[in-house]
Amino acid sequence: MKYDFEILVNRESIGNMKYIVSSQIIKEKGLISYAGAEMDFKTAPIIIEALKKRCDNGLFGFTLADEQYIQSIIWWMETQRNWKVDKESIVPTYGTIHSVATAIRAFTEPGDSIIVETPGYSRYEQAATRTGRKTVYCPLIYKDNYYTIDYEYLEKCMAEPRSKLMVLCNPHNPTGRVWKYEELKEIASLAKKHNVLVFSDEIFAEIVFDDNVTIPFNTIPEARDNSIVSTAIGKAFNMTGINNANMIIANPQIRNRFIQQRNADHFGSIDPMTHAALCAAYSVEGRNWLKEVIKYLKNNVEYIMDYFAENIPGVNIIEPEGTFMLWIDWNNADLDVKDIDSFLLNKAYLEMDSGINYGEKGLGFTRMNIAVPKNEIIKSMNLLKNAWDDFMVRK
Repeated sequence: MKYDFEILVNRESIGNMKYIVSSQIIKEKGLISYAGAEMDFKTAPIIIEALKKRCDNGLFGFTLADEQYIQSIIWWMETQRNWKVDKESIVPTYGTIHSVATAIRAFTEPGDSIIVETPGYSRYEQAATRTGRKTVYCPLIYKDNYYTIDYEYLEKCMAEPRSKLMVLCNPHNPTGRVWKYEELKEIASLAKKHNVLVFSDEIFAEIVFDDNVTIPFNTIPEARDNSIVSTAIGKAFNMTGINNANMIIANPQIRNRFIQQRNADHFGSIDPMTHAALCAAYSVEGRNWLKEVIKYLKNNVEYIMDYFAENIPGVNIIEPEGTFMLWIDWNNADLDVKDIDSFLLNKAYLEMDSGINYGEKGLGFTRMNIAVPKNEIIKSMNLLKNAWDDFMVRK
């Protein structure tokens, strides 16, 4: 079956957050925003059909994670991620960040700390702050256009008595790294040594390129009994608004404590439309659609990287191993880092996420969402080149 990724979704008049918060200048120009982390083309046809069928049925009552729901997850993890998951270990929740907050409440006390990598997704810190906890930052090592983990510094963070929980992001947002087995094993070993629970956010797990594979964290022997793994259809199937994730928790004691806190946080049932969407996504047809998405994304990555190399000198793009984000380094460009965001928005009409949103280590970077129709990218790259050439002439 052929899928159409060239049709731009309509974001207007549906309460879509990305459209509402986009800059007015972008809307006036009839362009799209490259900020945020959701695709600009429709989800899989099999999901749309399943949602229509559920609507036609007309019942939207309380919905539980029944055998169909659970078996869909088990099938997907085994066939797509080579991960045998026990049905007892699956814990439905209202989303990944909601679950980070649940884990924080369950396994830490006010005044304790969580550990996050930086540059990193800001909502982990947000969850900690809102629950009265602190955030300890472990900077990644950036060298030769590549990110690695500073294990020595990580161990210092974990050795702090009040550091109780680490939030790991794999594939990593915003850098696009997919952590290798040896890297995950070292993290797991340090966490086990210092009795730090690891929450592994793997919601981008299925979006990987070339030979990269997102290894489920709890398949690392040292991590199995000391981890919570978050899975979801939100990123892979462009369903970020459904507020659903499924935790995989192998350790019964950790699982029971998490469930107790989840229920105390007023968890009731899953959304009936989420049930329909997940069962449709985790299917052969869902898999086929996703394979084509990844091919399309890879083509977008290659086009943008080639365009920058030829037309925007001094700007480096970290080639992503996973996610549909490009992490762009402007620090060696002939442009003051304080002016990057303004230049891109007001001169090139290119709206991206500012790197500073991902911590101090993000200064001089931008994050670009490339899960968009290629014709939009071509249009935006031409605008960027025109603005860049004009800027260089005026210098």
